[in-house]
Amino acid sequence: MDGFELQETDTLRVLGLTLDKNLNYVQHIKEVTAKSIKLYKKVSRTARAHWGLSPEILKTIYISVVEPTMLYAANVWAGKSQTAQVKVLLDRVTRTFGITICKAHRTLSLESSAILAGILPLDLRAVERSTLYRVRKTGKELDLLPGREAEITISPYDLPHPAKRRSINYGLVEDRQDLEKLLQLKMPIIYTDGSKIEGKVGAALSCTIEDKEILQKKLPLASYCSVYQAEAVALREAVKTMVKDRRFRKAFILSDSRATLDSLRNPSALHPIIAEIKDLISKLNEMEGEAQFFWVKAHIGIVGNERADELAKLAATSCKTVPVCDRFPVSFAKRLIRDSTLDTWQARYAESNKGATTKKFLPDVRRAYRIIRSLKLDNKVAQLFSGHGGFRAYLHRFKLAPDPFCNCDGETPQTVEHVILECPKFLRDRYDCECRMDQVIALSNLEELLSDKNHRGVFLAFALEVVKSTARANGSTSA
Repeated sequence: MDGFELQETDTLRVLGLTLDKNLNYVQHIKEVTAKSIKLYKKVSRTARAHWGLSPEILKTIYISVVEPTMLYAANVWAGKSQTAQVKVLLDRVTRTFGITICKAHRTLSLESSAILAGILPLDLRAVERSTLYRVRKTGKELDLLPGREAEITISPYDLPHPAKRRSINYGLVEDRQDLEKLLQLKMPIIYTDGSKIEGKVGAALSCTIEDKEILQKKLPLASYCSVYQAEAVALREAVKTMVKDRRFRKAFILSDSRATLDSLRNPSALHPIIAEIKDLISKLNEMEGEAQFFWVKAHIGIVGNERADELAKLAATSCKTVPVCDRFPVSFAKRLIRDSTLDTWQARYAESNKGATTKKFLPDVRRAYRIIRSLKLDNKVAQLFSGHGGFRAYLHRFKLAPDPFCNCDGETPQTVEHVILECPKFLRDRYDCECRMDQVIALSNLEELLSDKNHRGVFLAFALEVVKSTARANGSTSA
């Protein structure tokens, strides 16, 4: 072509994404896996099981560096993430960093390492990213919420020219004295509010002249809408009222939502309701009207604000009319997608034949992540929840102990479950722990003991001391 010979190639790199001739994205995943493993080798020099970077720092590195690297362009290749070739590569990175984060032994399985590190497998995260991208960028309905559209941001190209964009400032009403200054001007005041109560959402406004309510509106929203949406809807309705009703052509609008008012002040805000409010304000100005916005501090005894709050709650709980806003926010989509991911992860975790000891302590992934967040992770905690450590049953697997049996009877394998629940050598300590908790330590209630804040510390103090004592008795370097 034009004197140049075109060479055939098996791969093509476009915007950082490697395309292969089969379009299975294996080559791309291999490349980003190699980058992540190279980073792991650098991090592991300063992060060992008993010293070095803390689990909190390691997890931050994983979430802020490794995940973005691995999940780049996931919306393109996530459909292939469940294929054997791709999944093996993704699981390798998840397991490697999971073991490093939770300070566990290198023999730990993917299932246990992900739970103890408080992370999700990368193949599931890729599907999450892809689903959220479709919702956020294309506005397609969510399979988990059929028949409903997402509230997506408007295009920057739909905004006015930068020279014509407006920043709508607001004042502050922090006490009754500030309000009195506004009342002296004898201008109409419109109080707005949004509320979420009993799982329902509503917005409202109370229009007053000389501190007397002349008009009020209650606006129900769909139950999955956010409070931010409700506050924005209330402001939109306030400006609409000013456009339609001559009595309020010039008025003060008071809202206790600083986030919404800050969005109005941002000349480049892309939220669709905020854009509608700005268009209405432009229309109001063309009619020689004027809206002045104020942030009012909530629950300080200002009657108008309390009235708007009361009306918003009534709108949420009592109004039977069609919702004025039924588009779900991206934050709600994120929660639904994450719930679906956790359901998938729970099924996979329960069906796996690996991580048996971890499942006895942490059978439910949702509760497991809450428990792990409340703990200070170290190698002893990892040994306790995984059984990989200074126990004869584990050491015997690697020919580091002559037999797997506990020396309490010479017949029972010495596992973490045995020493915590049964071994007579720790009978007195176990009894003292049970008396302090007023709970029996049994296999059936291990998760309950860890979930209860009042029992968790007492149980862990006993269990970790048993782990440490057992490892020391077996001459393990993990002691």
